[in-house]
Amino acid sequence: MRRWKPQPSARLWVAIATLILAAVGAALFLFQLGMALVRPPAAWLINGELFLQALAGLILLLLTGVIGYRVAAALSLAYAIDRNGLYILWLGNRAVVPLQAIESIESGLQTPGAAPRLNFGYLHGAVRLPDGRTLHRFSTVPITQALVLHTAADSYAISPHEGEAFVQDLEQRRRIGAIQQLVPGVEVGRAFAYAFWDDPTVRWALGIAAVLNVALLGWLMTRYPELPALIEMRGDAVGAATVLAPRHQILFLPLAGAVLGLLNTGLGLTLYGREPVGARLLQIASVGIQMLFAVAMLTIVR
Repeated sequence: MRRWKPQPSARLWVAIATLILAAVGAALFLFQLGMALVRPPAAWLINGELFLQALAGLILLLLTGVIGYRVAAALSLAYAIDRNGLYILWLGNRAVVPLQAIESIESGLQTPGAAPRLNFGYLHGAVRLPDGRTLHRFSTVPITQALVLHTAADSYAISPHEGEAFVQDLEQRRRIGAIQQLVPGVEVGRAFAYAFWDDPTVRWALGIAAVLNVALLGWLMTRYPELPALIEMRGDAVGAATVLAPRHQILFLPLAGAVLGLLNTGLGLTLYGREPVGARLLQIASVGIQMLFAVAMLTIVR
């Protein structure tokens, strides 16, 4: 089996530069948050401005992770050929195209269908072609400059370095004939638990839980300067205060909600392959947990 690296592209350098900027921005915002909380709790300057700084840091941290994944995918992108098929490789995943299923090879495609989105590292994802076929993009160059392999149902845009030699090698192996029947499709790796993150129920539950937790924290940090130094953290049967605690302790409620949500996510990742229903229920439970913490906080902060 021979492997081919993709053509070099400015997309990768743009992605790396964006990754560095996002990482530096996240570090700066989170550093400011850390400096604000390094003081004794009684002197914490908690307010809406600090919340916006923390939110910006978290968003940039998430963006760093997403772009980092795309950069790693671009750096690991490769094409391999044997006498049975073409294999497109990235981050432990493999797209399989049987050589005997390839009907034609086109140099560049002038009608790639929908306009491509902004793609970091390389062009990826699928678009619909006018003839009804789906174009799967694994190219570091524009579709008009890529090699496009057509099968009966799908097309694949790739950009191997030394494209002419790649086509010659592919054609020679097609003439030799296959010794094994391959099933076309994508074989996903296990490292990133794609099935869990692609599950609609899981994604909706995680999104709602995250929004509730962030909204709760934002509301609390905005109200924090108005709170008295000591607040009622627990009441008896008739509503009288039984525990007075420093006001900073109320910040532990959204923090506890976030920790429990992360624990449920980790358990869901572990269970999804064996018990997908249980993994979904854990993420739905995270939404309920955030709502319970919200009720508790609204009861304390009137």
